[in-house]
Amino acid sequence: MHTDGEEKREFLRMDYETPLNFRVLSGDKLTAKSDVFSRNISACGLLFRTSRESSIPALSSIVWIELDQKMMNICAEIEADLIIHKSGVFGRVVRIAEGEPGKSYDIGICFLRKKDMTAEETQALMAD
Repeated sequence: MHTDGEEKREFLRMDYETPLNFRVLSGDKLTAKSDVFSRNISACGLLFRTSRESSIPALSSIVWIELDQKMMNICAEIEADLIIHKSGVFGRVVRIAEGEPGKSYDIGICFLRKKDMTAEETQALMAD
């Protein structure tokens, strides 16, 4: 049981603020979004911020997030089971919250892991 103010996160988060490219899986296609900046990253996910409502993916949607080589190496070292495709990783939107009231939105992504998906599901993600 957690008390107010007690840290509930399972993994340490590292500040990682940089422009971010991501795509939302819609049907069988990945659709690009812009005006997005990462805020922090951990072994289990990533938090990013956008100022455009049109860049907010739906809760539970699958996204592909492009990471620079340094972050790809760190993520792969921490969690070998990530679904890595090209220069990014797949994740699921697990949280959407207002960042700065009326100006920005924070989106929490939980990285997808091979152990949580069938081989067919993983293969379907890679077919773009």
